[in-house]
Amino acid sequence: MRRLLLQTLLLTLLLAGCSRDVRQTPLPSQAYVWQRAWTPEVSVAVIASKFEALHVLAAEFSLKNDKPKLTIITPDWRALGDSGRQVGAVLRVHASVGKGGWNEALTQEMQRLCTDTVSRFKAGGVPLSELQLDYDSAESRLADYARLLGALHTEVPLCITALPAWLRHDSARKLLPLSPGYVLQVHSLHLPKRGGLTGLMDMDETRTAVRRAVEIGVPFRVALPTYSCVVEFAEDGRVRDVHAEDMPAGLALSGRKYAVLDSDAYGLSALMAEWRAHASELMQAVIWYRLPVSGDRLNWPPGLLPRVAAGEKLKRGWTTSVRPAKEGHHEIVLKQEGDAPDDLPHEVSVSWQGGDAAGCDGLRGYAVQTHAAGRLVLWLGQPARFGRVKPGEQIVAGWLRLPDEAGAGITAKIFR
Repeated sequence: MRRLLLQTLLLTLLLAGCSRDVRQTPLPSQAYVWQRAWTPEVSVAVIASKFEALHVLAAEFSLKNDKPKLTIITPDWRALGDSGRQVGAVLRVHASVGKGGWNEALTQEMQRLCTDTVSRFKAGGVPLSELQLDYDSAESRLADYARLLGALHTEVPLCITALPAWLRHDSARKLLPLSPGYVLQVHSLHLPKRGGLTGLMDMDETRTAVRRAVEIGVPFRVALPTYSCVVEFAEDGRVRDVHAEDMPAGLALSGRKYAVLDSDAYGLSALMAEWRAHASELMQAVIWYRLPVSGDRLNWPPGLLPRVAAGEKLKRGWTTSVRPAKEGHHEIVLKQEGDAPDDLPHEVSVSWQGGDAAGCDGLRGYAVQTHAAGRLVLWLGQPARFGRVKPGEQIVAGWLRLPDEAGAGITAKIFR
């Protein structure tokens, strides 16, 4: 009997120890609606969304000639109401506004903006669940930011976004408790250098930032990216411009230095599966930036985000074929058959029976690396210049011209 009791006690302790590594409550997903122009496509995406909450860009606060400048965004009130979701309003505050400190005049302007935003949404028939300040304060100004928050008074909860770099400072431990469920922004951690980076976030740094947030002990949410952006560089290597919502009409990148930064749906889906099972209870939700809209060239396809948010295991898949064109020409075709946008393969190898090709070349960033009798290898030299390819898309990576008798035995392989 004593032995049975001891075994039961040990089993109870073991299960209790295991349960600490298992999340006890669901991890909700929310989304930012960051589009400044509310097109019919945006309204359709908002109504169809199934997220717990939508956080709508409502205004931008900047300085022009050292004077406050406000840009007000008017959403589709009916679409927000028809969505049936909780709605938060986001005030984007440019870093330049508080770089010299939040004096009384700027504080009063911020208070007016908060008050007017709550009233504007209420008048539109969309009561707010929260007001969110998206302000990338300098690390040296976090104490000043805390004083600003202490001076602001709103009818709804006032939340802030936070950068991972803040979490190293004692001043952040005083600032973050002032926000009920602050938002930890882990995307855009680094700007690329001369096209050398092709991701919007680093998974290891993200996990480190989340661990630090848990150690601080204040409830938080995490903002993860769905979008892509194109970063242009000047001749000296400095960033000239960043396009993250859409590409300007007529912009030609062929003669410019640039890099494409993409959101890795495969990596993020695996991360969500991990968090949904094991994240700290202090992590209240994940907020996706931004809600995909039909026709958006710099975002995921609309149907992909719910699968990633659920932590679904996504299938990868590239296939290659060599199709005859005319007069002995053959096109080397790559097709993306995975579930989500994926990187181009780094290498494509083509082989055939017979002698050397009469001619060959690479396309779409591919160049000939090896050219010998019966074999051709194409290599993607600058992958940062090409964004991830969407499912179902085909590209022609190169071509070669062969004698008719060699074409029958031609094969192609992909190496990632």
